[in-house]
Amino acid sequence: MSFMSILAAAETAAPAAAQTTTTVVADGAAAAPGAAAQPQPNMLTGMLPIIIVFAVMIFFMMRSQKKQAQKRQQMIDQVVKGTRVLLNSGMYGTIVEVKSNSFVVEIADRVQVEVVKNGIADLAVDPKEADPKAAK
Repeated sequence: MSFMSILAAAETAAPAAAQTTTTVVADGAAAAPGAAAQPQPNMLTGMLPIIIVFAVMIFFMMRSQKKQAQKRQQMIDQVVKGTRVLLNSGMYGTIVEVKSNSFVVEIADRVQVEVVKNGIADLAVDPKEADPKAAK
């Protein structure tokens, strides 16, 4: 037998096998040949819980970022002349002048730099005030 004769036999047997299939219902009885098959569930229905969890997670992340941005803006708004600050560069300084979009910060005696308002990382806290054990 050659390969072509085997292939031809398989092609003729495949349609005949497809016509003789029967549908079996859940109770084990064979369904009528003309009966409609059960509709498959929508793909969106299966993915809906995942989509909801993802949406809730995104909502809470955005809410957290908004709170952090508001807290940072409040911190920048309370900076006035004489406030000791920590810059993003890691240097400590004292606010000498407040401008509309920037601060003039004195980082050493008679050494002043102008930084944008977002250049302030945090308000500087005296280590003795931050740690009660260090004050003793």
